[in-house]
Amino acid sequence: MTVNPILLAAISTIAGIFLRVLFEHFREKHRFKKELKDNNYIDVSAEDWHAAWQTCVDGQVLINTERLSMKQKGGVVQVKNIEKSPENPKGGYLWESQMQFFQGRFLMGWYFPLRAENNASKGIMFWAYHSPKKIFYGKWVGSAYDGDLASGFVVISKDRTNSLGELSKLMAKHTGEVNIILSQI
Repeated sequence: MTVNPILLAAISTIAGIFLRVLFEHFREKHRFKKELKDNNYIDVSAEDWHAAWQTCVDGQVLINTERLSMKQKGGVVQVKNIEKSPENPKGGYLWESQMQFFQGRFLMGWYFPLRAENNASKGIMFWAYHSPKKIFYGKWVGSAYDGDLASGFVVISKDRTNSLGELSKLMAKHTGEVNIILSQI
């Protein structure tokens, strides 16, 4: 029995493609596991984080709340808010962020508004993650509604009320360090 060389070539090509896809799948899985191991096996991916932010609009200090989504792939965490802050309709906006996880504890990165927002606010963030409590404490620095240089504290947890309470404690404990810097450069 002779085998059609065209059929043999087609089977060989399909098998090669299948093996390549299978190899890439397992290689990516191995890379992800290694990055997760480097982060002490911490994965913060979820759509149910709640942030409380210290900010200001028209010179008035405000506390904003937002629901966040985090998607982690190894050490890279993409963060975005799912809703604008209901407490800050004038200065609130939708944004996205890319952050890098270090040692399963620290996240550092940048944030930008979505294009549709037509907003100039952008900046950097630093968060410390406390995995037993599933809570982030951090700071943001960037341009905001009131000027080109602003900063404030942030607390992110799985519960909006908890985030607000922890932010209040953080601000009360560090009253001398809490400065919203306003600058029209």
